[in-house]
Amino acid sequence: MSSEIRKEVILERLDRDQRVSVLELSAEFGVSGETIRRDLKDLEAEGAVRRVHGGAIPAGRTADTPITERIKLNALEKDEVAGLARSLINDDCVIFLDTGTTTLALARRLVGFKKLRLYTNSLRIAQAACEHFGVHVQMTPGSMRPVEQDLVGYDTISYIQQFHFDMVFMGAGAINADYGFMDFEEDEARIRQVLLKQTSHSVMLSDHSKFGKVGNVITAPFARVQTLVTDRRPPDTIARALEAEELEVIHG
Repeated sequence: MSSEIRKEVILERLDRDQRVSVLELSAEFGVSGETIRRDLKDLEAEGAVRRVHGGAIPAGRTADTPITERIKLNALEKDEVAGLARSLINDDCVIFLDTGTTTLALARRLVGFKKLRLYTNSLRIAQAACEHFGVHVQMTPGSMRPVEQDLVGYDTISYIQQFHFDMVFMGAGAINADYGFMDFEEDEARIRQVLLKQTSHSVMLSDHSKFGKVGNVITAPFARVQTLVTDRRPPDTIARALEAEELEVIHG
């Protein structure tokens, strides 16, 4: 495939998905990541795209879609996932909810508890959980990301490493049969990697739209996570990979 045809396909992908990954494109086209980066560099010089870490987005668009916009996407599916995940929590648990729209949906469902302790690095999750009597909320320190409205960085990780959580609930940017759970930002992936070491029970929350996607950062192989909660059964290729690692799947 010539460079010009690849660029046409890349622009089609951007128009459809609003973001492309070097890793995903190199696998699709059967070329090296360096070749894809050259294509993206050319397209950026033409004003057609803007390169970001691990890929590209349409020119004129910010690198991150604000959480206020992402909340509206697949809202019913995320609420279904939250309802399934809520049933896993006992009243005397100490839990961590990391940043994300599905974990935010779970925070909004934490009603009826009397002594639940919740830790989070998300301002929106902390605010939502504080509305429920009986949920004690503790926030991490860290550097603010305005788009995500969360706290990340060295101070966040150092703080998390002081604790052991009964359960951690995390979001995922992508779920891929070959790479496992993936993210698009290193800050999120690093925090999730640390959380996996600080808990007795790790739970990934995701609606079906994340299946088959490829992120920029490999967060964790399927073997590192104990439970996946989602709104529908994963596609066969992913289901087989999850089953091979004996990862529990709870779906609607």
